[in-house]
Amino acid sequence: MSGDRRNIERLTDEDFASVRRMRFGRLPARVMPADLIETAETDAPRDEVEQPLVRREWG
Repeated sequence: MSGDRRNIERLTDEDFASVRRMRFGRLPARVMPADLIETAETDAPRDEVEQPLVRREWG
């Protein structure tokens, strides 16, 4: 068994890349860091919380 391993050719990085492309296809385009999160502009936080008009809304 160990004798069989000595006769096997060593694959290069290009060989591994071609086997990977045949097996899995091409990789999708790289995602830019700015596209990783979605940002939304919001209003500044208010200091005081509005009081409910009716007691049952206090929850």
